[in-house]
Amino acid sequence: MKKYIIIAMGTGIFGTFPEKIKAGITCASGLEHTLKSELKRLGYKDAPAENGRISFETDVMAVARLNLNLRTADRVYIEVGEFVSQTFDELYEGVKSIRWEDYIPRNGEITVNGKCVKSRLFAVSDCQSIVKKAIVDRLCGRYRLLRLAENGARYDVDFSIYKDKATLMINTSGQGLHKRGYRDMVGIAPIRETLAAGLLLMSDFYKDRPFADPFCGSGTIAIEAARIAMDIAGGAGRRFAFEEWKNFDKRLLALAREEASDKENRGVRLDIAASDIDPKATKLASRHAERAGVADKIRFYVADVGKFSPTSEFGTIVTNPPYGERVYDRDEAEKCYNKLGKAMRAHDGWSFFVITAAKNFQKVFGKKCDREKKIFNSNKECRFYYYYGKKRETAKNIEGDI
Repeated sequence: MKKYIIIAMGTGIFGTFPEKIKAGITCASGLEHTLKSELKRLGYKDAPAENGRISFETDVMAVARLNLNLRTADRVYIEVGEFVSQTFDELYEGVKSIRWEDYIPRNGEITVNGKCVKSRLFAVSDCQSIVKKAIVDRLCGRYRLLRLAENGARYDVDFSIYKDKATLMINTSGQGLHKRGYRDMVGIAPIRETLAAGLLLMSDFYKDRPFADPFCGSGTIAIEAARIAMDIAGGAGRRFAFEEWKNFDKRLLALAREEASDKENRGVRLDIAASDIDPKATKLASRHAERAGVADKIRFYVADVGKFSPTSEFGTIVTNPPYGERVYDRDEAEKCYNKLGKAMRAHDGWSFFVITAAKNFQKVFGKKCDREKKIFNSNKECRFYYYYGKKRETAKNIEGDI
């Protein structure tokens, strides 16, 4: 086991980036517990989820580690300030009091986005203008400038005003972390990579257990299953916003990438199958698997869901079937659910996990689930249904039958 040494940040021409920060991590509603489990496995302390975000004090190395390793997070932020804001004057003064010079250099390009929820300040565009002016005024004063050039690296500032409490954050990820980089062409009704990984982590999927997705579409769930089984970091192969920041020590990301690379097991043997009734879908899924570096770990084939016939007695299915909206109409979607239900009853050693917005899924599927969880697929409220397969007999039980 290699030992890694944290590299201290140094002072450069743009100043010193803080060694201690407050990280703020967002995820889709319903994935908070799974994200907490990921953080625990990475060695970070437990923290409560509030308003769709998990926040905790940590070191700057976490910016690199969290962006690179987290599978279910939307973005990783540095939270730089929090205060009560009920008027525009309070918003301006609160933002201006933050030490922006600790993060943004004199030539940094600044963009501002945000949201206002259940607050006296509700005009987002006005709040954006005030936040930007307060940041610029602060930096001009600290750098003794008449105006900011804004011709350097980009710094995306996000604000959230929730129940009159303003939180200011700097986006370290850039594009959402679901943008792994392997899905260059989008199929119909795709599922985000972060949600796909979350569903897998909530299921009983394990690398030694056969896996299948009979509605594979563009292949996202099967590809994420292979990456999880091979211990390939969620953000491996993509870039992040903080990489462009001149005042962020690039050695930290290099160290995080080395850590992640050491964990990979690309030689592991996997039994992963992914099918779809549409040949165009399986062709696209194969393309994405090739780009993700897992094409040799997944068997893609064309098949109707009613003909699901695994070669092993036990296994796991995680799937995202048509909802009867963008793909198929309601009657066609229900026929798929019914076919799948009949197929699964013939293979009761397999566990089955499905996400769908169909409210009558259990009835059409033909069996009540073991448990269910509310979860959002983009902005659509869905249910994630758990159907556990029968357990393999233990050696003790087998010996007792002899």
